[in-house]
Amino acid sequence: MTYRCPAKVNLFLIITGVRDDGYHLIQTLYQKISLYDELEIQVLGNKQGIHITCPDIIPSGEENLAYRAAQLFKAETGMEFGLRIGIRKAIPPGGGLGGGSSNGAAVLAGLNELFGSPLTTEDLMALGGRLGADVPFFLLDATAALGSGIGTTLTPWPSHRGWYLLVLPDFSISTRWAYENFVLTRVDEDTIFDGRKRIEGLLWQNDLEQSVIDRYPEIRHLKELLIALGANAAMMSGSGSTVFGLFATESKAMNASEILRRRYGYRALVAKGLE
Repeated sequence: MTYRCPAKVNLFLIITGVRDDGYHLIQTLYQKISLYDELEIQVLGNKQGIHITCPDIIPSGEENLAYRAAQLFKAETGMEFGLRIGIRKAIPPGGGLGGGSSNGAAVLAGLNELFGSPLTTEDLMALGGRLGADVPFFLLDATAALGSGIGTTLTPWPSHRGWYLLVLPDFSISTRWAYENFVLTRVDEDTIFDGRKRIEGLLWQNDLEQSVIDRYPEIRHLKELLIALGANAAMMSGSGSTVFGLFATESKAMNASEILRRRYGYRALVAKGLE
């Protein structure tokens, strides 16, 4: 079976606190976009283990979320089987676009389908949260959602239409590093999601930008470039390093993409917000 694994952007990311275990409490708006990895799952005999085939830019062992998702599914269900998982990457790793989390979610959902749905949706969401904070969003049957807590408490939300131009610097940023270097200045806001106007007022804010830009000033430069090229708004996605701009039309996004590639030498991709 072959599965498409979409990327995501965060249309805002507000950090409101830190738990005793070190996890940060956030408020965010996730949006799935039309940039996909492809993942193929083949069930093998009981004694054949889990085998990942993937590009060298990502790990093929237990550091891979797809591998860990398969292990977790086997442990939760008590089933014994071997597995071959092939991953074809289009979502750049280390860019804050959720590729690894999307792969992990696809393995959980795919195995559950292949084995006759032994786990409920709630079971899958709980397992996803054990893999990573973004994984439950990719298991959710919605193209956009508000996330709270550590990002795993989800409320489906209307999709943010438009064309997203993703600019990919030649460096990646560790999510752990980005959060560890963030300095909390705001207080917890339990009512942050009260009302659509409140949500709209939070768009295009990313609290992690302040610490990331101190070390990687190119992030600020890319935001300024995108606005100069006609983006309605621009920000860093998640913990970076991808910076994206929102354009009203595909042609405007494509024109800006060509300029970024030819004049500045950046890798740039255009994707649509999924609806």
